[in-house]
Amino acid sequence: MGGGRERAAGLRLTATDADLTVGDGEHVRGSAVALLLALSGRPVRPGELTGPGAQSLTG
Repeated sequence: MGGGRERAAGLRLTATDADLTVGDGEHVRGSAVALLLALSGRPVRPGELTGPGAQSLTG
């Protein structure tokens, strides 16, 4: 149904402000809050998430 688990599939998420890295695949880096917002389908500001998988998470 397009939840966070589906959005995160194929991505490796790393919080830059916490000791948190989960998943496998294209890397996405950002603050824990920005990652949570993107996984929840909420908008994040341009540049808040970086890495090769950022576009697939926010696009």
